[in-house]
Amino acid sequence: MKKIKSATLLLLLPLALLSACGGGIQRVEIASNWYRNTSLGDYIANTREELEYAVTLTEATPHNGLTVGYSGVYTTLLTNRELENTGREGYVLETSLTVHVSFTFDGKTTELPEPDTVTTRVEFLPVGDNLRPVRSVKEAKTHVPVEAPTSLADCYADYRYTYAVEYNDARTEAVVTYTDHLPDADGKIPEPVTRTVNIDGKTTYLDNEQILFALRGMKLTVAPLFRSINPTMGTVQEVTLREATKEVTEAVSFERNGEPFSSDALPAYEIRPAYRNNIGQPYTVVIAKKTSDTDNTFRCVPLRMEYPVLRSLGTMRYTLTKATFTEQ
Repeated sequence: MKKIKSATLLLLLPLALLSACGGGIQRVEIASNWYRNTSLGDYIANTREELEYAVTLTEATPHNGLTVGYSGVYTTLLTNRELENTGREGYVLETSLTVHVSFTFDGKTTELPEPDTVTTRVEFLPVGDNLRPVRSVKEAKTHVPVEAPTSLADCYADYRYTYAVEYNDARTEAVVTYTDHLPDADGKIPEPVTRTVNIDGKTTYLDNEQILFALRGMKLTVAPLFRSINPTMGTVQEVTLREATKEVTEAVSFERNGEPFSSDALPAYEIRPAYRNNIGQPYTVVIAKKTSDTDNTFRCVPLRMEYPVLRSLGTMRYTLTKATFTEQ
């Protein structure tokens, strides 16, 4: 199976860690901080939140003569509905990343004719079930910079795949299916590869595609620890905060429920989630602070995210430009 890479992608934790949870670790408490009234709990009717982010690149030193250019948009849509095969009302979170990509090598530049795209969909239960995931799917079409290019034509590798996860009712197993949509050396599309992963454990388990959302509901100052399947490694691994949470103020300018809003110093938390024992740079998320339990104006929304690009070719920056919040 071709190893999944994460260059232009917002993989919502492009990290790497190894072990399952340790003994005595309890579940992470999660509140409904994506609502104005954070105590709503399992009441999720009429949920609809739409977020939009501008995606830009802060470039770094060229790697073996190669530089990249990225610009695009990232959107999220949160809704509620009855989840298939559960008989329960739950959340559906859909995301879409569209990035225009260019590569420069030896003084020559090529811009790919079609943008890289990554779409995800994850279904999960409300906070009363600790956001227990039901299923998820990621579809990616992306071009990854290679380690040592020799020409502009071979400076990137093409990846097109679907990664789907289905969970059992007992929360003990996840069936993971990886489908490569590009032909192999013989010109044939490989058969999907399916495996079952044991996810049983004492601490909170989250699907990879819902982690950024779930962080909004956690007490970030207590360094929450939870588990997820690392899609690159194919194993259940622990996720924690690489460094202590920082209280910061963030300069913001975005459209809030159809009206312009700006602030030079919006109170926020800066966190750096990472898989435990991960080697490499974690990503950074700046999350708006909760304003109050009953009038949470900014819904603990991510204001900014930064993700390192492979080969140290820069940092992808996601900046909130539009937010349509659920009113409840």
